[in-house]
Amino acid sequence: MKKSLLFVIIILTLSVSSVYAATTGYTNISDIALYKDADYASKAAGTVKLNTKLTITEEKDQWYNIRTAEGLSGWIEKYFVTVPAEKYVANNTQYKINVRTSPTTSSKAVGQLNPGDRVKYIDTYHSWHIIEYNGNECYVASWLTDVEYENAQKIYLLHDETNIRSEASLTSNVTAQGNRYDSYEVLTEKNGWLQIKLPDGQTGYVAGWLTTYDQNYYSEEKAGYKKTVEDLNVRSGPSADHNQVQVLSKGSVVKVVGSENGWDKVVSEEGVVGWCSNDYLKETYPLSGRSILLDPGHGGEDPGSISYSGKYEKYVNLEVANKVKDILESLGAKVYMTRTGDYYIKNKERGRMADRLNADILLSIHHNSLNNSDYFGTSTYYNTIHYKDPAHGYNLAEAIYLNAITVNGIYRDGIFDRNYEVLRETNTPAALIEIGFMSNPYEEMNIHSGSFQYAVAEKIAAGIVDYFNKK
Repeated sequence: MKKSLLFVIIILTLSVSSVYAATTGYTNISDIALYKDADYASKAAGTVKLNTKLTITEEKDQWYNIRTAEGLSGWIEKYFVTVPAEKYVANNTQYKINVRTSPTTSSKAVGQLNPGDRVKYIDTYHSWHIIEYNGNECYVASWLTDVEYENAQKIYLLHDETNIRSEASLTSNVTAQGNRYDSYEVLTEKNGWLQIKLPDGQTGYVAGWLTTYDQNYYSEEKAGYKKTVEDLNVRSGPSADHNQVQVLSKGSVVKVVGSENGWDKVVSEEGVVGWCSNDYLKETYPLSGRSILLDPGHGGEDPGSISYSGKYEKYVNLEVANKVKDILESLGAKVYMTRTGDYYIKNKERGRMADRLNADILLSIHHNSLNNSDYFGTSTYYNTIHYKDPAHGYNLAEAIYLNAITVNGIYRDGIFDRNYEVLRETNTPAALIEIGFMSNPYEEMNIHSGSFQYAVAEKIAAGIVDYFNKK
């Protein structure tokens, strides 16, 4: 769609409490509780969303003490936190680069990076790097700068026979292969690809979406879901000798994040973490009974965006939608499609189809484009023109977005309220995702990769599960 420009878990080896300079981390699970003390037997002190930015102020055994920008504070198990690498933005050009107050070339310049300068990297948003500059968060153009890693940050491969290439491109030569759980030191990041150091001292590039920074079986594996077969005690550890922390009523659905000696480590719908005897839990499908309409955007006489290399958006929208459909059906959902081939349907009809089918949600799948080939990133959209409650579509757009941006190699472009016809012409909670920019030659190449599409499809499905879990 075209728009206008505007994992074994890594466990730190500290066994005593220590206070140190504040570090940033992000939650890697949806709606997880914080605790008053570093013990699941203590009182829950609030709940935080997936990908919430945390300021880590203390650590104790396998726990972090954190605070959030919203003022929440408490303890969270390290298992549920990803601590990103320390990165820097470098000016490796021969020219001075403007530092700006917001991610647009029309914003005020508050300084410049000289050739060779390096500044602390915070994040990437709307194709701009957020940096620490004179004590403030400022922006520099990503297409003019490089991201470099400090220290020996490691990444882990998610799949066997992962190709390692000579350049940050799917068309470059394969120079080596790695297998699942293999780890490599990261040197730089470029266009969703990571430059890594190989065992022989040479370097190569691996697609970010095929890697993880944590050997965290929960955050990078398919989550397991189970249902209680009767009222069930949740305990602070894997035995009946541990304290009771919650009682789950019969039929409650929990997310399973680990198992030990006949006990499952679970997260309840309220975000409470604890252990249950798996004799009283049975496998369940988290989307059982849910009806979902997927809308592969454009089609037929409407090609959608035409990519940097001349490819049509309508085809890749359908490819991703089919992958999402397969995953949702494996989770128990009944999935409909607005189109299953290359033909045109009016946007108004797509929205109204959701109402006729009595679907629980509508998700429209698109890929973006701009006249500026430098822009990249993933965004989601909702519409409030007919609804007083923004949560009607916002909650769906947010849940999908927060999951999608956890894929390495995907960057944030935001969540927006837009008057799109497909979202406006329905009474069904609806959202639209723009997975990436086909107008960017590097992101376009990633978009057409089957492995990239599947990684995104898995996260879209995870976001839909999260959305229903909150209802």
